Amino acid sequence: MDHDARPLEWPEPVSKRAVHVHEAYLQFSLRGLDSMTHQVAQDPTYDSNEQGHFAWDISLAVRAACLAWSITSDPSHLRQAIDLAQHMIERTDAATGRKNWRGESDPVWSAGSRYTAGTTDIQLLDGSSVVFQAAAEKLQVERPSEHTALVHVLNKDSRVWSSPESSVHPTDANYLPDVLSQKSTIYAVLLRGLKEPAPLPLVAGTYTLRPQTAAHLIHTGLISRALAGLATALEHASPRAVATSLTPSDLYAHAGAALRAHASELSSQASRTWYITPKDFPGRRLGTELPHNHIADAATAFMMLGTYTPDKDLHELGFSLAGRFLQEIRAYQTGLVPHPWYYYPVDSDTFQGVRRSEPLDERIVPPVRRAEDSSHATIRVRALADWKQLAGESLGDSTMQAVAASFSKHYWLPPHQGGRLSWLPGDGPSSPRTGDADTLVGAWAQLHPWADNLKRRINSLAFNAPPKTLFGGALLSATEIAALNKRGKRQPII
Repeated sequence: MDHDARPLEWPEPVSKRAVHVHEAYLQFSLRGLDSMTHQVAQDPTYDSNEQGHFAWDISLAVRAACLAWSITSDPSHLRQAIDLAQHMIERTDAATGRKNWRGESDPVWSAGSRYTAGTTDIQLLDGSSVVFQAAAEKLQVERPSEHTALVHVLNKDSRVWSSPESSVHPTDANYLPDVLSQKSTIYAVLLRGLKEPAPLPLVAGTYTLRPQTAAHLIHTGLISRALAGLATALEHASPRAVATSLTPSDLYAHAGAALRAHASELSSQASRTWYITPKDFPGRRLGTELPHNHIADAATAFMMLGTYTPDKDLHELGFSLAGRFLQEIRAYQTGLVPHPWYYYPVDSDTFQGVRRSEPLDERIVPPVRRAEDSSHATIRVRALADWKQLAGESLGDSTMQAVAASFSKHYWLPPHQGGRLSWLPGDGPSSPRTGDADTLVGAWAQLHPWADNLKRRINSLAFNAPPKTLFGGALLSATEIAALNKRGKRQPII
């Protein structure tokens, strides 16, 4: 979320008072927008979503620019949002001829090795081969004995992950393909291509991975949500505010086309809709349900399309995707779960664990019952505020109150414990922390009407832990903090 952050000079707030926080964070927002639009125009690494920049930087900058316009009424910020949106629209896979791992070019924005596993053929002693994949540059196969093997993941020729020593015989409990599917994490190491469990006479050596690209639903959701938000901003703006050939209808159409490109991943069962990872996808968790945060912005974008375009059925689809998070909030309210922040839905196959005969690449998926970190939780917090505006009476105030209160109960560490955010729900001040969660706290600003102390605590964090670097999440959060402290009516969804 904070990949490739860079320094930004700005006047930090001189106190926790709303007026001082507003003035300072508005400056961060405006300077950050100028810096990021310049970066996008000049830096070739922002010419595609190869490294995730469209999703995690440009799309969030579009949202920040729209919000900056609503705060300041300065049409130059709409111009910034339009230029950034046009930059992405002109660079879909379909527009540039970029092909995904299936050799297809869709109206989406595929990512490369930072998010997508590369592949390589590994020679067997009998002359045949199998395929290894990993989100890395190279793989190294080691044969400690005739009956065992292990795999090392290399980036920049340094080992960043190693498997346990495992058996090459399918009858053994620690059969290498199963060990890889259970033990590998971020590096997405899987052995693919076996039609059935078989002995693996692997040849030791170092293998260079061929890069692959793929459109990840979380990226499509982030970008489509930004395009739909800009469309609604243009609908609220005066026709004379900014000259553009990019109409709201165009923006909705591009967002809808990108979301529909994932139609094959959509599954509806028992009045519930969710996305299932394709079994040939170059990543982890094959053929299983995606995490909550991968779904949230896609759900919002579908709801926005269903609200603001003639295709009203899309709103129902989006609300169905939102339903599992809302269900867990209700379970939290009734005491059935200790917090509403599980990474995977609590009724999902991945949360429960999976044992199956195929795909052989990942026939055993251990239960993944981890909680959501306070950084990624902000994706769902923003989405929930959107859903409240888009779903009306279907989303009651008690739901909003429960989630707003969960900030203080599960993530906030009071001043005597450091006045920061914990990384996971319920963590204490001495627990390990990572990421830039404190500088993303602006996402919670949209829930302040449902919690009396939320604005004060956001401003406290804004004063005590101001961002030191610029990246998409910090930019949008700063703009949200500026909006929180601006007097006036609540802004429309953008």
